[in-house]
Amino acid sequence: GLPGEAGIEARRLTFENGPDAIAPQTSFRVGMALALDYQADEAIPFLTQAAAATDDPTRADQWELATGVVLLRTKAFPHAVHVFSRVETFGADEPTRNFATRLRCVAEVLARDGAAARACIGELPGASGARAAEVDDLLADLDINVRRRGWIGGTLSALIPGMGQLTGGNPGDALMALAVNGGFGAAVYFLLADGAVADASLLGLGLGLRYYFGNIHNGAAAWRASAERKRGKASERLIRLLGPAP
Repeated sequence: GLPGEAGIEARRLTFENGPDAIAPQTSFRVGMALALDYQADEAIPFLTQAAAATDDPTRADQWELATGVVLLRTKAFPHAVHVFSRVETFGADEPTRNFATRLRCVAEVLARDGAAARACIGELPGASGARAAEVDDLLADLDINVRRRGWIGGTLSALIPGMGQLTGGNPGDALMALAVNGGFGAAVYFLLADGAVADASLLGLGLGLRYYFGNIHNGAAAWRASAERKRGKASERLIRLLGPAP
C-alpha cells in the first residue's frame, strides 16, 4: 500500500544486486503500483525492465503495451509511439499486434499530429460510411494550423479592435478592446479638433498604440486558444471512436 516506499526499496535492491535481483513479475507490480499512484516517471523503468526480463513473449508484449500507456500519461508521445510500433511489428500474435496499432493511433491523436493520425487510422479496419465521414471531419479539425489561426485573429483585431476576440469566443475581451481603443480614438479626434496636435500625438502614440497593439495580440491569442480547444475536442472524440481509451 506504499508504492513510493516499494519503489525506493526495489531500486536499492537492483542497485546493490543487479537487475536480476527482482523477479519480472515483482518489477511489473511495483511499476503498475507507482503508475496508479500518479508516479508514472518512476514506474517506467520497472515496467521496461519487467518486459525485457520475462521469458513469456505474450506477457512481454502485454507489459510493453502497459509501458506505452504509462508513457502516454507522461505525455511522452514519441516514446509511446516507438513502444507501440515495436509490439506492432514484433508482437507474438495477431490480436496483440492489432491492438498495438490501435494504441499507436491513440498516441498520434493525443499528440495532435494530424498527418500521422490520418495515416495510422487509415491502417485500421474500415468503419461505416457515417463513422468514416465523422472521422474525416475530426481529422481535419485535428490538423488545424494554430499559428495561421493566430494571424487571422490578429488581423481581424487590427482592422476592427475587438473583432478577433469576439470571433475567437471572448465577447467580454472584445467589448473591452473596442471600448478602450474607441475611447483613445475619440480623445485623439477631439484633441486634434481643438488644435492640440502635441497632446493628440502624445496620447495616440504614447498610450493609444500600446493598447492597440495589445488588442491585436489578444485577438491572435483568442483565435489560437479557440483552435486548440477545437483540436482538443477532436482528439477526445477520435479516441472514443478508436475504442477503449488507455
